[in-house]
This record gives sequence, structure tokens and C-alpha cells, in this order.
Amino acid sequence: MVEQAAAGDPTTHDGDTRADGGSGVRHGTRQPAAALTRAKPPHARPVGSGSEYARGGCPIGADAEPSLDPRARILQSKITVPTAPERFVRRPRLGRLIAALTARHRIVMVTATAGAGKTTAVVEALQTTTVPVAWLTLESTDSAPGRLLTYLEAAIARERPEVGGAVADALAAGITHVEAAGLLAEALGDAPLTVVVDEVDRITDAPDALAVLAGFARHAAPAARIVLVGRHDLRLDVTDHVAGAVREEDLAFTVEEAGEALAQLGRTDVDPDRAVAVTCGWVTGVLFEAWGAADHVIGTGGEQDPLNGYLALQIMGRLVEPDRDFLIGTAVLDRVTAERAQALGQPAGAERLASLRRAHIPVSWDDGGRAMRCHTRFREYLLECLDRRGDTAAQRRALGLLLTGEGHHEEAVEELLAAEALDDARACAERAIERVMERLDVDVAERWFARLGPHAAAGTGALTTAELMVAVGQEQYARGARIADRLRDLGERERLAAASGRAAATMAWSYFHVGRLDEARAVLRQDTTDPDVAAARYLLGLADAGPSPDPPPRLSGGPLDALVMRVHSVRGHLALLRDTPDSRWAEAVLAPWRISALRATGHTAQAYQLYRSAHDGGSPEGGLHAIVAVEILIDLGRREEALEALRRGREIIARSGSLIFDMQSRIVEAKLHLQLDEDAQAAREILEEVRSRPAFDRYRYVGEMADTWYGLALLRLGENVTARACLERATESMRRADRIMDLPRAAVYLAEAAWRCDDEDRADSAADAALEAADRQGSRHLLLQALTDFPAVASRRIDAEADPSSAWREIGRSLRAQGVAVPAAMETVVELREFGDAAVVIDGDEVHPGLSKSLEVLAYLAAHGGAASRDELLEALFEGRTDPSARAYLRQAAHRLRQALDDRVGPDLVDGRIQLADSVRVSSESVRYEAMLAEAARFSGEERLTCTLQALELAGRGRYLQAVRPSAWTEARREHLDEVTADAAAEAAELAFALGRYDVAGRLADRVLDIDPFREVAWRVRMQIANALGDDDAVMGIYLRCQRSLGEVGAEPSASTRLLRDRLRR
Repeated sequence: MVEQAAAGDPTTHDGDTRADGGSGVRHGTRQPAAALTRAKPPHARPVGSGSEYARGGCPIGADAEPSLDPRARILQSKITVPTAPERFVRRPRLGRLIAALTARHRIVMVTATAGAGKTTAVVEALQTTTVPVAWLTLESTDSAPGRLLTYLEAAIARERPEVGGAVADALAAGITHVEAAGLLAEALGDAPLTVVVDEVDRITDAPDALAVLAGFARHAAPAARIVLVGRHDLRLDVTDHVAGAVREEDLAFTVEEAGEALAQLGRTDVDPDRAVAVTCGWVTGVLFEAWGAADHVIGTGGEQDPLNGYLALQIMGRLVEPDRDFLIGTAVLDRVTAERAQALGQPAGAERLASLRRAHIPVSWDDGGRAMRCHTRFREYLLECLDRRGDTAAQRRALGLLLTGEGHHEEAVEELLAAEALDDARACAERAIERVMERLDVDVAERWFARLGPHAAAGTGALTTAELMVAVGQEQYARGARIADRLRDLGERERLAAASGRAAATMAWSYFHVGRLDEARAVLRQDTTDPDVAAARYLLGLADAGPSPDPPPRLSGGPLDALVMRVHSVRGHLALLRDTPDSRWAEAVLAPWRISALRATGHTAQAYQLYRSAHDGGSPEGGLHAIVAVEILIDLGRREEALEALRRGREIIARSGSLIFDMQSRIVEAKLHLQLDEDAQAAREILEEVRSRPAFDRYRYVGEMADTWYGLALLRLGENVTARACLERATESMRRADRIMDLPRAAVYLAEAAWRCDDEDRADSAADAALEAADRQGSRHLLLQALTDFPAVASRRIDAEADPSSAWREIGRSLRAQGVAVPAAMETVVELREFGDAAVVIDGDEVHPGLSKSLEVLAYLAAHGGAASRDELLEALFEGRTDPSARAYLRQAAHRLRQALDDRVGPDLVDGRIQLADSVRVSSESVRYEAMLAEAARFSGEERLTCTLQALELAGRGRYLQAVRPSAWTEARREHLDEVTADAAAEAAELAFALGRYDVAGRLADRVLDIDPFREVAWRVRMQIANALGDDDAVMGIYLRCQRSLGEVGAEPSASTRLLRDRLRR
């Protein structure tokens, strides 16, 4: 599609186009042409519903007008599909080529020299399809990954409004820019969409931006198409690398196309064969008569110096001097208007624009001929001319001030930095830095800090505050302390702390970590109504031995909410972490401690997956690697991986300057020796070194952690009296300061120590304190972990309980349930569905072995780690028969199973054992069911009920292998699972009743009685429900049915059931 514009009055609108290879041509020699434009017009045809971009606040609807505010105008210009002018030379072969490539390939590159017609060709191709289009034109400032993501989402949201806000939500969740790009791609769903990114060469030297683009491409659905337009091939790290490509030779004019374009230019005297031969079909060369310039050479794949000579001679040389000066003097502007030219010191802008409208130059026009955009290659030439004049810096400063006035503060900073106008840049950066920080474009912020240096300390202090936030956000606490010290030396620290609660809080945060508590307190104002100051005071409270005089701060919606929630996590107030901060920065900084909370509440697999994502994304947090990750890996029993995380984290901590994290990492190392190595002496030596440090006594919460594990080490070494004293100190300090994260563990260890010291009352009270703390946390996971070290603590409390439904008896059942293996992260290759109608699924496809005995073989292997001896299988599945018939049947069952699965999967007979391949993991419904019940047992209250109901739903489709004629083993397994289900449903029924969920409790009780009509607990729940609903007659009726049921086996209701009957009848 080669563009043409109407001739005539210079105010005539030529059609707002952004097509680099399109030639706007007019009838008549030397008439002006709307040529080769890089326009990003406000009037261009909108795509999509015209919705407002949800997070940016920039209206980009179909009725957008030139009166848009500057920020809206610049965004709209970037994300609007260019339009074709009313008259143009069509090139349908290019439309067909691009349409065919996008039909076959997910990613298509359109790569050629500037002026080759790339954008015009893509626009024409898009007009031939009904697939919606999202368009984004890049600029050099879009290389910041957060900025690129924001604009990419805005482009897509025009066509798919529902994705608006996906990036903001993703960044607020603390994930990386690359992962956020993937989530944006996944948000597109399966509906077709073509995403065009033009001028991709603007980011070829920005690896973070390329990673964002690759992340989007990698996760885009099969129905999505991505078209990348630029001068050079883009190497994206995606599996299915660019398979479709449009090159220079594809875009070159054919003789017929050149003839038609020249005819419409009125140049019928020109031989199109010669024009194409001389220019190699380069579109710009043909349309702007480059074929007539001496020594002009444009070869496939790049511009040559003669192009500049041509532009100087054939374009600039034919203009009057005032017009040449105007073009060069305004070259720094992407869009030239009389008003903007005036700001750059160019008078008579309207006159000059009117004159240029009558010239034949590679520009495009919009706003009724009052705004001009130069073609990219022409503008590059003009900028080179400006450089040769030597006044580029002055022009860039003027541009920066213009952009500031228009509200484009971020773009203005870049221009002012380029002009070395550092004071102006600082003032502008103060306005832009908060947006940059919220977008998590830390590299942009760091570059500004480095360039502005001492200038950042002047003004409002916004830049210094932002640099402090970068420091604490990346756990560079020594850097934060150095910034605060520099301000102190300049006499500015107290002034800034008094003016900005955020600055004061981040300085205090840094000082806290490097061991300078007195200075941390000194920079905080007494005014605790400032939410940032209150957050910092909450942090400093971790060092105190007693209770805080202030309540926990409320979330303010600002970035320092991250600090509040991190302290919630350290204190063990895990329920408070359910809130989500409004600030993206806050959520990003909080991410490691959310992972820690998941581990603490028993969601170990999820915590590990999130840690791996952060690890693979290059997370810089030493606390994540050396503390949070090591604890997760200890829980998973992965010793070597834990040691590697500890090593990596220590290196980061050393650079961070955090004395706190260093001490905590040593404590976690001691925990590793105790839990995985059973080396109490090694743990003792590490903890004694930590306890000897000068900073140790000043940070009481660290002391509590150390005392807890030191107490365990001493118990393991038999030093019970010393262990008790240490654990008494730890639990008392935790209780007084309301720090309960480690209290369940410390109190369990204290209960064991007190028992060994013959103090039974203290042992009981300590155990109950552990249970109370766990219930406050909302999870019994940490309590159960500690009781695994000393199960006798639970046993003694259970023995003292008469109530069969007491909390300690629940804990005892949970501990027994932990005997079931619960793999944390296992690859699922073969899925065995055992409840109801049995099925085998491999890689998503259901397969049919044909023999029911094959299902039994697979079920047995799944329940026994994937392997069993032949004799075991004969004993379990063939009633112990070893005759040739039984052996042959077993071989046949295994063979049929191997055929249905895959020879690579197995099972195979190796040294008398039938086993699946080492790489195979079987997801057995029955094994997963028991694991889910064990996981549910770690929780309490509503969360435990929810988890139990989810597990029971899995087993609700029917009995275990119900259509299989069972062997003795299958029948025993079936009865066992019935018993497990009855136990779980009975416990859940009691819990549902206690929570007031009478309908749920009733259904669960009925399910228990369907399995086992002799379960009195279910009859008691039924009686209690009837009483709660006011149906006293039903209470007695239910009791009588219970009595009749038990009478069938010669039994009668227990004393507990009779007592309940009597109590409910009163």
C-alpha cells in the first residue's frame, strides 16, 4: 500500500498515517506529498471498544480529540493503528504475504531499511483480516521494562478492555516484569488477536525490555499473533523463534508498482525499470527521486552515506534557507507545531509550516496541516545536521523544558540529562520518580541517581527519598545508611526527616539493619500519626524486650505498608498478611515474607514454587535465599539445595550490610544441622558464636530465635536444666512482646525440658501455650513440626484429656496422619483415578489397559512407591498363589499396562521386581486423598473444614476401584479408605457444627452413617443439630435410631451419647 495525498490547499488534511515506506504522492511534478511518515496521529482510526485504560487514567476512546491533555495524546499516539490516506497505490502482494505468514506463524518479523514500506505493508495486510489488532509504536525511552509493559497493556486494552490492570495487579503481587508480561499474554485467553510492535529496533540494546517482549511472546495463546516491525532482526528467547519473515527484497517496489506510483506523481517521463534498477526498488528512493542523484547507492539491508548526500542535495537543497533552518532547529521534536517550535526559539512557526506544506519532503501532517512529523530516517539526518551546528545541548534543554510544561516529566528528564542541565533535570525527576518507582523500573531510577549525584540532595528531597527506597527495597541497607550519613554530613538529615516521614522511615529501616539502633530512633519524629513513621516505629519494636506502647499500624496505601506487613510476618501475626497493599512497590518488597508465611502455615509446595520463581528471576534479596528459602528446603529435606541457598544468600547479605540477616542466617544454619544432620554440637557452636556478638542482646527478637534452637540443641545434648532456662527466657520474651511466630515451637521444647526436670505442671502449661499460639496463627503447622521432634509432649497432653473431641486429641490424629508421605513437588506423568469409575490418564489422555487386574497392579505400585517384588504382587493380588497360571496372569496384566502407558513408562520386570521407570511419577487419587486430609489436619477452624471438604469431594465419586473384582489387597485398601473417610467426615461434621454450618454438618454425619452406621459421633452430631434447630422430638428419634443400629451388633449407646441425650432433653 503506497500512500498518496490530495493536492491543494496546505491546510488540507492528508490522512493521518504512520507508514514508513508509504509514499504520499500528489498529481503534478514537485507537488507536496504526505510521505514516509512516522506519524502517531491523534485522529487515527481507533481499534477496539474505545474504553478507557483502567490504570493509566488516559482516555483513548474512539472519540478522542486533539484537545486531549498531553499525557493522553502521547499514549494514544503510540497505541493507535496507523490509517491509510484516502488515495494510495495498493500493493496486494505484500498484504497476501504478511497475511499468509501470520496465518502460519505465531511470530512474524518485518525487517528492512528505513523507508522500505514496512509499516505501510503491515497496515495494508491488517485491513484484509477480521482479526482484532493491538498496535504499539516504540520509542527509545520505552526500553525501561515497566514502561514497555504499561504501554503494551494499554495497546491491548483498547481491543480487549478486560486485560486493563493485569500488569498493575501482577507487579503489585511482587512478580518480575518478565512474569508480568507472561500473565498479560495469558490474560488474552484463546480469542484471536494480532499484536503489532513497531520500531522494535528502539529496544535492541535493552536486554530487560527484550526479556519482557520474549516473556509476552512465550506465553501468548496459539490464537495470538505477534508482528515485530523494525530495521534489524530481533533475537527473542522463545522456543519457537521467528519463523515468518518479510525482508527488504519482499518490500522492494516491482517495476509495475514503481510505474503506478510515478504515474500518480506525474512523472510519466521517468523509466520505472531504471528507477527500480538504480534504487534496488527502495520505496523512498523511487518516490523522492533518489534514482536521479549522483552516486546514490541503497543496497538491500541498510542505509549508506550517499543517502545523506541525497537528502542534502535533493531535499534540503531545494528548500529556502529559513525552511532548512526551521527543520534543523526543530529536529529534536517528534511532532512540530508552531507553539512547540516557538518554545525552541524558532519564531514564525506557522509561516514556516505553511511553506513546508508546499514542498516535496518526507514528512506527514495532521491537525489540519498545523502539525508536522518527519519520517524517521529524515529526522535522523536532521539531528546529524543539528549536531554539526554544535547547539544540540541548548536545543535538548529547551525540549526538556517544553516537555516539562506539557507534563511529560520522565521524557523531559532524559532530554535534560542529555543536555547536562542537571538542576533542571533534578527538578523534573522529582515529579517523575514516584511513577518510575511504582512501575518498578529500578534501572531507570538508578541511572538518574548516578547522573544527578549531589543535585539529588537539593530541592524537595524526593529523589533522595526514592534512592533510600531503592536501597531498602533491594536490601542494600549499608547503602541506605551511607545516604543518611551523607545527608547528616551536609546538615540535611534532620531537615529531610522532619519534612518527609517516608525519608525518615527508610533511613531508620537502614540504620536498624546495620546495627545502629540509636540513630534509627534519632531520625524518627515524635509524630506517630505519620503512617510511614509509625511503620518504622513498628519495626524498631522488634528489638524491644517488652510490649510496644503503640498498636500495630493500619495500612495506609503507601509503599511503607511493605514494612508493616513484613513486621506482621516476623511477629507471627499471619492473618494480617491476607491484606494486599495498594502499592506495587510494597507488594514487591513484601514478596519474600509472603513466601515465608506460606511455609509457616504448611503450604510448603506453594512456597517452594514461589521461591523457585524468585530464584530463577534473579531475586536480589539475601533474606529470601539465606533465611526463607533455607527453611523451606529444610522442611522438604533438601540438604544440599538448602546449603547452596544459604551460601548464595550469605554473599548477598554481606553486600547488603545487614547484621540482622547475617545473625538470622546463622540461626537457620544451626536449624539445618539440628533438623537434617542431627548434629546438635555443630548447631550449639554456631549459636554460641551468634550469642557472643555485641549486637545480639540489642535485638531481642533475634535472641528469641536463637534461644529456641539453642534450647533444642541442649535438649539433644542432655543438658536439660540449661535448656529449660534458655527456653523459659525465650517464651517469656515472646509472650510479653506478642511475638508468636516461634512461640509454638519454643513452648513445645520448653514442655519437654520441664518434663525432664520433673515439673509436670509447667510441662502442661507450656504445651497449652504452644497450642494457643498456633491457633492464633491460624495454622498448627509449626506446632506439629515441633511435636514431631518430641511427640511425647502431645501424648502426655492427650492422656490427660477425657474429652474425645479435645484439641489435643485432634492434634494426635494429625500427627498420626503425618505418617502418610506427602511429596512437596512431584512431576505428574500418570494419573490413576480410583474412586468411582477407575481410569488411567497419561499426559492428559485416558488409556485403557483392558484388564481390571492391570488397574490393580498400577494401584498397588502407586501405593508402594512405584515398585514391588513379583512375590509381593502375587501375595497381594493373587491370594499368594505362585503357580504358573498366576505368574502368567501377572505377566499379562503388567504387559497390558505397559502397552497402554508407554514402553518408556513401564512397568518392567527387573531382578524380580516389577517397577515403573525412574522418571515416572504416579498421581494416585487415593494417595492424594490421604495427603489432602493430612494437609487439612495442619489447619484449624474454617480453613481446616474447607480443606477437609475438598478432600472428601475427591472420594465422593464412589468407592475405591468399585467396578473391579477385588483381590484381598484391594478389598483391604477399600475398607481402609472407607475408614479414613468415615474418620474425616466425622471430624468435619463436628467442626462444621461448631462453626454453625448445620447443613454441612448434617450431610457429613449422614455420609459417616452410610459408611458405618455404628459411629456414635455422627449420631451425636445429628442430635445436636436437631436441638440447635429447636426440634426436641427429633433429638429422641435420632437417639432411638442410634440405639436400634447398635443393637444389631449387640451393643448399646455409649455413656457420652446417653449423657448428650439427657442434656439435650433438659
